[in-house]
Amino acid sequence: MAQRLQDRVVVVTGGGSGIGRGACLRAAQEGARIVVADIRSELAESVAQEINSGGGAAVAVACDVAVEDQVQGLVQTTLDEFGSLWGMVANAGTAGSGWIHETTMADWQFVLGVNLTGPFLCAKYCLPHMMDKGGSFVVTSSIAGSVVGAGGAAASYTVSKHGVLGLVKQIAVDYGQFGVRANAIQPAAVQGTRLAVHAAEDQAKATTPRAALPRPKAWLPIHRAGKSKEEYGATIAFLLSDDAGYITGASVPVDGGYLAT
Repeated sequence: MAQRLQDRVVVVTGGGSGIGRGACLRAAQEGARIVVADIRSELAESVAQEINSGGGAAVAVACDVAVEDQVQGLVQTTLDEFGSLWGMVANAGTAGSGWIHETTMADWQFVLGVNLTGPFLCAKYCLPHMMDKGGSFVVTSSIAGSVVGAGGAAASYTVSKHGVLGLVKQIAVDYGQFGVRANAIQPAAVQGTRLAVHAAEDQAKATTPRAALPRPKAWLPIHRAGKSKEEYGATIAFLLSDDAGYITGASVPVDGGYLAT
């Protein structure tokens, strides 16, 4: 496999499972040195160990992306361990529940804290270290960043995933002059993850009958979920690499055709 990311340092939040794990493994396979960040330290350690056992270079960092001091510490740890920072994959995310009138302030702030403030904080602290030599910032949005009610998504989730697309465009416009690119992927279903299951469980707790909710599209033109490493991870690795050197401010659907229907 081409070593498009040879010796480049890439941080992946939510790197302990799902798309984040896939991005870590694929970027490492392409030569990157990886900082696996996850709120669940045991998952981050497991992915880092898997990379190191395969001859790569990785460290694990426990990080809650909604807490500013922890994100600042994550970037500092990256610099202390590897001396530079090329790529930031702001992937950590969470689901929500319910219609707007059912959503508590605590739930609203929690979802936006992880899904929108988290990527903002990642950008805030990584961008100063990319402005000299360039870099790539990639955010995991969602099909819910383009449509409402995708997969039964809650209002807080939909708003947060729309918001990160605006963040990506702002970074692209403001920091392109420094050789920094910013892009997003918009995933649909992911093999081996429980995010959709959690969303369904949360929705079951809502007081509004499920039958009254906007009905999500019940199928994908490609009749399966996406693969975390071979498809989602590969797309992220491409966006991190120089092969995507003229792509910035874009959102790339990796959704089995969902947004085409």
